[in-house]
Amino acid sequence: MERNKNITYTLSKRKVDGCASNPNENSSDSLQERVSTNFSSQTSLVQASNCDHKAVPSDLVQIFPLNKSFSKSLQQQISKSSPIELDKLIKALYKHMPELMIDLNGNYLCQTLFHTCSADQRLSLLNALRGSLVKISYHPRGTHALQNLIAMTNLKEEENIYRDEFKNNIVEMSKNVNASHVVQRLLINVGNRYFVIREMMGHVKELAIDKFGVCVLKKCCNDPQVMSEILGDALLLMQHPYGNYVVQCILEIWKEEVGYEFASCIQGRITQLCLQKYSSNVVEKALKVDYVRDCIVKELLIEDKIKELIGNQYGCYVLRTLASVCSAKDRPLVLDSVNIHLKGLFAPKLKPLWQEIIQGLSR
Repeated sequence: MERNKNITYTLSKRKVDGCASNPNENSSDSLQERVSTNFSSQTSLVQASNCDHKAVPSDLVQIFPLNKSFSKSLQQQISKSSPIELDKLIKALYKHMPELMIDLNGNYLCQTLFHTCSADQRLSLLNALRGSLVKISYHPRGTHALQNLIAMTNLKEEENIYRDEFKNNIVEMSKNVNASHVVQRLLINVGNRYFVIREMMGHVKELAIDKFGVCVLKKCCNDPQVMSEILGDALLLMQHPYGNYVVQCILEIWKEEVGYEFASCIQGRITQLCLQKYSSNVVEKALKVDYVRDCIVKELLIEDKIKELIGNQYGCYVLRTLASVCSAKDRPLVLDSVNIHLKGLFAPKLKPLWQEIIQGLSR
């Protein structure tokens, strides 16, 4: 996209019936709105409907609620404004920023403003939002605008504001469909993210089994404290529909560093975990960690548990992964055990998996 084109935020596939939109509409209506934060190039303005605005009024109180056409017009003016003109516009919008952030059309204006203004101006806008950031995080439109603002963060003063504003709210925000994205953005963009992780301590299990909390937790699995708390509940989490993802994430990031502790956790329970839908995925991931793989193979062979895995769909998935990563010294032993227990078994749906297992072990 050429840089000299005017950039505006627009709604995606939505008809605008009028220029008035109530920024305080109820939550059920707002959840049904489909919003897009994508940029779109606009070289011409859409003609305004019944309340067209041809110029920016000196008192911006008059423009609320914004209509789609005027919001786009302001965005284009912002992209062309000089620093002095932009400063004047920011001063005019200052006291209305919390309302604009959640407005149907105003949130796009805010996003354009954040990408255009200087660091000092951005800090001024952030100060205007003090006391409203948590509320904005939960809003289906405000969350997009706030994520754009956080993405631009590079000043220590900005980080201090976020720390003060979100204090004691991180855990509950992490479990919300909208606010959880704000927490993820903080973990990605803020230089010192310890204030976010500190509030999660003691709530890791609670977040790991939550539909939205697990997405937040995956962004900080490289933190030693988070890793330690996840491993403490690994046996429970790896059998959970959401919790199994954070255990997989830990194994993928920390590998051999968590091998001994994880192997100790699953010792004596490997067969049951291989047969369970969610934990079998974790076992497959664990097979790529050398120390854990050796422990798993040893238990399966010594206790002759392969016969239980070979007749189960999830067990076969584990054996297929094992066949692709098995060490040269263990491969013949596993293959012999598989061939022995396949005799007399009849399961047409599992036959393709058996063939893949044997081919992988025979290479």
